[in-house]
Amino acid sequence: MADATEQTRTSIEAMGDRLSNQLRDMQTELLKALLSWQDRVRIRFRELEVNTVDSVQSLKLRMDLMERRLGEIEKKLLLKPPAA
Repeated sequence: MADATEQTRTSIEAMGDRLSNQLRDMQTELLKALLSWQDRVRIRFRELEVNTVDSVQSLKLRMDLMERRLGEIEKKLLLKPPAA
């Protein structure tokens, strides 16, 4: 009886060891896959960030230009009001 119990215990420990090794291997493979995906996503986000910054800067320049032009129009209207 003790011999069968010891065999069962040894078998369960061996299965646990194999399961731990398989889980560790799966974890390693997942991390490797995510690492390459992370690099691609980081590059895409960087491109998006650069494009967004450029777009925001461009919009700011356009708004400044429009504000200056509007200011010039307002000055002209104040100096020479339209005939009513």
